[in-house]
Amino acid sequence: AAMGLSALFAALPTLYHVLRWAGVSYLLYLAVKAFRDRSLPGEESGHVGPGHRRAFWQGALINLLNPKVILFNIAFLPQFVNPELGHVPGQFMFLGITFVVMGFCVDGSIGLLSGKLAGLLSRSRRVARGLNVFSGTVFTGLAVRLAAAPK
Repeated sequence: AAMGLSALFAALPTLYHVLRWAGVSYLLYLAVKAFRDRSLPGEESGHVGPGHRRAFWQGALINLLNPKVILFNIAFLPQFVNPELGHVPGQFMFLGITFVVMGFCVDGSIGLLSGKLAGLLSRSRRVARGLNVFSGTVFTGLAVRLAAAPK
């Protein structure tokens, strides 16, 4: 919103649709990957999870390709900017940074707790397979919902 994305999407609605379909494609890719995964975490290679750097970039890519996040920020942030206070871009940046810091704290806490829980749940092949099927189903549902979203 601070960089004028709302104006860009208003001027080029095709760009929004391209971004939306890229998000749908990525969600379906993640769903297929989850459905096909038969391994038990930590099995054979001793490698658990994608690693910190890869997990970060995967999460960033998911957020960047999610047009609902973009639309939320475009619709949400401007209502808290007061042009009478001056320096509108600075207000946008402050609100955006606040939103990111709060999201990092909440999502980081959830991630840490999820990592601990995953360690407990991954000891069972049956539970691991169930989690993969559940994840694949959620990713598929999100992709279908995003594809069916109003134009």
